[in-house]
Amino acid sequence: MKEQDYKAPKALMAAVVGMGVLIIIGVVVLVGVVIHRMNAPHPPALTSATPLTDVRDAHLALGPDEHMLAITRVHDDLLAIQIAGREHERIMLWNVATGQVQPGLDTTHP
Repeated sequence: MKEQDYKAPKALMAAVVGMGVLIIIGVVVLVGVVIHRMNAPHPPALTSATPLTDVRDAHLALGPDEHMLAITRVHDDLLAIQIAGREHERIMLWNVATGQVQPGLDTTHP
C-alpha cells in the first residue's frame, strides 16, 4: 500500500501564518502598553480645597425623632445633608469652608 501525500491548501497555510504574525504583534503591543503605563508619570492626587487642620465645626440641631439619612457632595465646599423625621424630610446645605448650615428643602408627607 502506498502512503498518500497530503498537502495543505495554500490559503490555509497563509491564514495560519497570518494569525501567528497577528498573535506576535498583539503580544508585543500589549507588553509595550504595560511598560509605557508603568513608566508614565502619575497625575497628582486630588487635594481638598479646605485644609483638614482648619475645619470649622457645624452644629446641626436635630429633633428627638429626626436622624441623618445621607450626606452628598454638591459642590467643592458644599454638602447636602438629608434629614428624616416621622412626619417630614428635609435637606440642609452645609458650607464646609465657612461652617455654616443653611436651610434647604423641607417636605412633609401628606
